Amino acid sequence: MLEVKNIRVSSFDLDHLDIFWEVGDTDEEISRADFYILRSTDGPVGPFERIAGPFVNTYVFRDPDVHLLHKWRKYYYKIQVVNKDTAVEQVFGPEYLRARPDRIALEIQRREQLLFREFAGRKALLYPRLSFGQRCRTCWDQGPRGNTISRARQQNCPVCYDSTYVGGFSTPSLIYIQIDPSVEHVQRLDVAERAPVDTTARLSSFPPVKAKDMIVEAENRRWQVERVNSTRKLGAVVRQELTLHEIPRGDIRYKVPVDSVALEGPSPEREFTRPMTSDHVMGPL
Repeated sequence: MLEVKNIRVSSFDLDHLDIFWEVGDTDEEISRADFYILRSTDGPVGPFERIAGPFVNTYVFRDPDVHLLHKWRKYYYKIQVVNKDTAVEQVFGPEYLRARPDRIALEIQRREQLLFREFAGRKALLYPRLSFGQRCRTCWDQGPRGNTISRARQQNCPVCYDSTYVGGFSTPSLIYIQIDPSVEHVQRLDVAERAPVDTTARLSSFPPVKAKDMIVEAENRRWQVERVNSTRKLGAVVRQELTLHEIPRGDIRYKVPVDSVALEGPSPEREFTRPMTSDHVMGPL
């Protein structure tokens, strides 16, 4: 089987992204394989669509259909390999435009992922907030002759969840995150009282988080990401530090559907069970 490695995304222009990849040493005939480029603008878990190919003995592709003026928008790429004889498909990636980590940074990233997955973190879902796509016709004003007026005409929209883009959020990613305890206090206003909750959190370098994304815990506690600060080595992110604001219970974002199955079970499970004395090993205690 062919192995695609060293996938890289780079660009020194705002009009395109260049994708490079290599093939590991193999005894197979590489000319019998077709390479396709898959791209996602929704997040690292997709959905991905095929945008180019097939390529034969070609290991670079320039994607001109990108909009790089947006500060936080990311494009994720995968390489799909299809064997012409057997029709067997393999997919490698995802990769996105970022500083390439050296070997020390790669080891730091591996240890950070292990730390949060097995010791310091717990399961949560990360919902990337949409900043592009189909505008919401329910709450987004259209000016004369279709010119868009940059304002929403209502709040608590069930179509876009106040993001002004249909769906509000892209496909969520399962993450392991450490959220610090928050201070409980009451803020007295002239006409009412509020109980805002703000805290900090941290997670590994992947998936990348941006401001206004939503994080959902197993107890259905929902947070909006306010700020993201990262620890880097030679430009490569090795840890992300977040500032979170708890979303009030009456907010429309509590209507965003959540896959509860993804958050079932403790995290990590081995911290809550005794594998050597479980029923399937030794029988009931």
